[in-house]
Amino acid sequence: MSSPQVLEDNSALSRIDRWLHGWERRLNLLAGIVVLFIVLFSVINIIGRGVFNKPFNAYFDLMGQSVPLIAFLGISYCQRMGGHIRMDLLVVRLKGRWLWGFELITSLLTTAVILLLAWGAYLHAARSYNLGDSTEDIGLIIWPFKALLAVMFVMLMARLVVQCWGYLRLIISGDDRPIAVPVPEDVAMHAQREADAAKELD
Repeated sequence: MSSPQVLEDNSALSRIDRWLHGWERRLNLLAGIVVLFIVLFSVINIIGRGVFNKPFNAYFDLMGQSVPLIAFLGISYCQRMGGHIRMDLLVVRLKGRWLWGFELITSLLTTAVILLLAWGAYLHAARSYNLGDSTEDIGLIIWPFKALLAVMFVMLMARLVVQCWGYLRLIISGDDRPIAVPVPEDVAMHAQREADAAKELD
């Protein structure tokens, strides 16, 4: 699923969507910064190991904790932009209220799953805090990373709630201008958008 943009207006739904998207952009930027630091730490480790025969001791600890951050810091942003991989063979054939009803049902089911994951992540972080879990090499405290994972799931739940609101609004009103939700594209629309983007770069 891909969407060139999410439509906006002056409604309360759109204002909440933009406010939430501001935080999503910041977290997505943070994910990019974490990737940059991973690259830097990898270079330091390679040079230290290969040239000075002294690897960077914290490398594996930092890598182990940073990978979940990369995976989940941008998850809500990706949901807002409709960037998650899914099968659109059925969705692109649906129109109007059938489409929005299908999207609402899948979003509600996803919200329920993410709620369970958020609760599990919170319990896991609390258990880690109580046990004083830390990494083996440098004794890095683990619970803040696990707690951040729970926060990311809550952020994704907030995004899904906003999208459910958007889909419900479309079902009730029958409006053909979706606000705060990504619009599915068929293959032809997606190819045309990419061609237009390539022309702008020339």
